[in-house]
Amino acid sequence: MPATAQEYQILHAEYGTARHHIDVTQRLRELARANRRFRMGNSTFGVDPDPGRKKVLRIYARGPQGRPRMFEYPESSTIDGARFSGWGGGNWGNGQWRGGWNGER
Repeated sequence: MPATAQEYQILHAEYGTARHHIDVTQRLRELARANRRFRMGNSTFGVDPDPGRKKVLRIYARGPQGRPRMFEYPESSTIDGARFSGWGGGNWGNGQWRGGWNGER
C-alpha cells in the first residue's frame, strides 16, 4: 500500500555533506511551526557546514509499521511538510534517533 500524507514521523534532521554535516532538528522544528513550505539552504540553517560543496537536508523518519525512511532534499529545494505527521506543531524529533549520516545505528 503506498504511503499517504502525514504518514511519516520525523526523528532527526541533518544538513551538509557526508564529510561535514550538522544536526538541524531543532531549527527544522522552528521552521515547520512557521511555514508549511520553505526554500532551504545555508541561510535557512545559519551555517555552511562544508563551504564550496553542495549540501543536502536529510530527514530521518519512521513510517508505517515503524519502518525507517530517509528523505533527502538538495540545497535550494523547497521543503513541504505535508507528508510528515505533526509538522506544523513541531511535535517530533525528540531524541528517538540513534542513526547517523551513513545509516549506521
